[in-house]
Amino acid sequence: MRNLLLTIMLLGAVSVFLLFWLSPPEAFLQKTTDNYDQGDELPKADSYMLNISKIDYAKDGSKAFTLKSIEARHFKRGNRLVLQKPKLISYNQKDTEHPWHMNAKKGTVLKGGERVIFTGDVYAWQNLDNATKNELRTDKLILFPEVRTAETDKKVTITTPKGNTVGVGMHADLNKELFKLLSKAKGVHNVN
Repeated sequence: MRNLLLTIMLLGAVSVFLLFWLSPPEAFLQKTTDNYDQGDELPKADSYMLNISKIDYAKDGSKAFTLKSIEARHFKRGNRLVLQKPKLISYNQKDTEHPWHMNAKKGTVLKGGERVIFTGDVYAWQNLDNATKNELRTDKLILFPEVRTAETDKKVTITTPKGNTVGVGMHADLNKELFKLLSKAKGVHNVN
């Protein structure tokens, strides 16, 4: 009986040893979160880049947008590119003279550019013909570059030559220059 118990214990110890020995190391690593745009610690990137500059073109060959950043980290998992101090210019195919410029502290490009999330002091502006500009400020802005729409659920301040509007939450169509504030909208408009 004693030998049988000793044999079972020995087989159990060997089984546990083989389980750890043959398991891939990823099984024992800490799971990462998907909230990188909210200041969480980043896992190790698959590649690092400094001072990047990227130009994307629309299907008709016109310039769609340009993107610059002082530092970028690419993560194969989730097809994610995390940017430090990103600067993006989004071109309107119908009005190439007045693109939208966007700056932020951090940015995350998802799915090869299908969606871009800007966080931290997001500032967007569009220069106009008469040396004035349209401006937009918020803490977080989600941009869909291919369809040129943007949205946020944070407080937004929109400043134009004709006034100032503040609200919480926004959906914007950059092609049509249409901005829809979703709640708590207040504005002051100059009549000139």
